[in-house]
Amino acid sequence: MKRSPAVQLALILIAVLGSACAKIKPDEIGVRTINFGSSKGVVEKDYDPGFYRNLWPLETWHRFPRTVQQMRFVRDAALPPRLTEDPIAITSSDGDRVRMDVVVYYRIAEGQAHKVVQDSGIGTQHQRLVRDLVIETARAIFGQLGTEDFYNPDEREALREQAREYLNARLRKRGIELVDYLVITLEFDPAYENLIKQKKIADQMVALEQSKTRAAEERGKVDMIRQETEVKLRTIRQETEAQITKRNAETDLRIAEFKTKADQYAIQRRADADLYRKQKEAEGIVLLKNAEAEGTRRLNQALAGPGGANLTALEAAKNLRLQDVVFPSTGFDWFNPTDMALRLGAEPASTSRGPYAGGANQATGPSEDNP
Repeated sequence: MKRSPAVQLALILIAVLGSACAKIKPDEIGVRTINFGSSKGVVEKDYDPGFYRNLWPLETWHRFPRTVQQMRFVRDAALPPRLTEDPIAITSSDGDRVRMDVVVYYRIAEGQAHKVVQDSGIGTQHQRLVRDLVIETARAIFGQLGTEDFYNPDEREALREQAREYLNARLRKRGIELVDYLVITLEFDPAYENLIKQKKIADQMVALEQSKTRAAEERGKVDMIRQETEVKLRTIRQETEAQITKRNAETDLRIAEFKTKADQYAIQRRADADLYRKQKEAEGIVLLKNAEAEGTRRLNQALAGPGGANLTALEAAKNLRLQDVVFPSTGFDWFNPTDMALRLGAEPASTSRGPYAGGANQATGPSEDNP
C-alpha cells in the first residue's frame, strides 16, 4: 500500500524525534556523556527514570541497574556459567588450600552512577571491579586463619564481618555500596579434610571420655548431696516429731491443769450451792417449826378458853351415830340447839363478850317475845 507524502513525512519526523530522545527505565540510572566541545566528558549528575534529549553523536547515554545485584562465587551446575564465578581459592596461614563459596550483594550508590563511569568505565566494567575486590578481600582477610580455624564458627563469623566492612569501604570509594557479604561453604583438600575429620573424631572421643568422667564425678556429687539431703531431712523430721511430742505433752498438761481447776471450781461451786441450800432448808425448817409451834400455841390458847369447849362439843356432835332415837314428850327440849350444845359440854355464852358472842342463844333461845 502506497503511503501519502504526508504520512511518509510524519513517519520520518517520528523516527528523527525517537532517535533524539533517550529513555531511562524505572529500574535504571542514567549517565550522560558529552562527546564534543568545551564541556566534553561525563556529566556529574545521575538521571532518574524519564525521557531526555539525545543528540547523537554529540552526546551518549549510559544506563546502570538501580536494583540490588548479586555476584556468586559458587560451583552450581544448575546456573549458567555467565551468572557464577568459581569458588575463591584461599591459602590458609599454615599453607593449606581452601575453597570458599561466597555470595556478594551490591548496588550503585545513590547519586554515584556518574562516578562509576568515571572510575570503572561504561557497561559491565564495574562488575569486573567488584569481582576483583571480592577475591582480593577474601584472600587478605580469611588467609589469616589456620586450616583448623576455618571449622570454628565464631572465628569465621568474626572474619566475615571484618571482610564485609573492609570490602564496603573499598567499594564506596568507587561509587558502589555493599549490601551483604555471605560465606556459604568451605572445601579443603580431600586428603587434608580426611585428616581433619579423623583428628576431629579423635578429639570428640577424648571429649566424650572427659564428659563421661565429668558426668561420673557429677553423679557422685549428686549422690553425696542426695545422701546429705536425706540425713538433713531425717534430722529435721525427728526434730519436728520431738517438737510435736513436746508441744502435745505441754498442751495435755495445760489441759489437765485447766480441767483440774475447772473440776475444783465446779466442786467448790456445788459445795457452796449445797451449803446455801442446806442453810435455806434449815432456815425454812426453823420457820416451819416456829410456825407450827406458834400455831400449836395459839390452838392451845384457843382451846383453853370457851372456844375449846365449844370445839370439843362440835367434834362430839360430829361423832354421834344416831340410829333409833326416842325423844321424851316432856322434860328436856332436844330440839333446842343451845340446850343440846350445853348437854354436850359447851360453855354458855357470856353477855360481856360482845354483841356477837352467844349468837346462837340469842337467835334460837327462848325469850319473852319468842318463846
